Amino acid sequence: MVLTDDNFATIVNAVRHGRTLYDNILKFVRFQLSTTIGAILTVFTAPLLGLPEPFTALQILWVAIIMDGPPAVSLALDAARPGIMDEPPRPRAEPVLPLQRVARVFAYGVLMMVGTLAILYHELQTGPQDRALTMAFTTFVLFQLFNVFNARNEKSSAFNAQFFGNRMLWLSLGAALSLQMLATHWGPASHLFGTTGMAWADWILATGVASSIL
Repeated sequence: MVLTDDNFATIVNAVRHGRTLYDNILKFVRFQLSTTIGAILTVFTAPLLGLPEPFTALQILWVAIIMDGPPAVSLALDAARPGIMDEPPRPRAEPVLPLQRVARVFAYGVLMMVGTLAILYHELQTGPQDRALTMAFTTFVLFQLFNVFNARNEKSSAFNAQFFGNRMLWLSLGAALSLQMLATHWGPASHLFGTTGMAWADWILATGVASSIL
């Protein structure tokens, strides 16, 4: 640490800034890992259950672009959470991914898989396959929108005083949702991604299932 003046507050601010940066890095890691685990589990489990592959290669790339891009990066812009300076220093040898954190992230991935495949199975029983695959694809994307808030808060409720604090995060989530609706309902994009239109009831069902991850 290089001191630029003789004011003790400079050291306090530096520690607060460092803790906030580390905290935001962990948010990014938690979000990216849970998304990746969820996608891998969904893709590998579907054939074992006799279900069609839920995503095409292009759809997986789409999820990586719209969710692992701006929303994930926007987590780095979160302000310091309340009480961050009241915590004792973390041990120097503390790993970034202790077992408890890995277990929590894995549980999120499993829930994404279960919800996505449940939607896929349900829709295959009641309608054509292309509609079922579209519902599964959209449900998985919506899972990521809700999972962002899990990544922001590891030990407390997602609904706190900072819920609306990160303007860039909300803008990126709104953009991601708009792009997903475009990929589902706009003719050229629908043809490119192999999707079909969804009714409002379909969006409500997909949203309800995806919100279960909160």
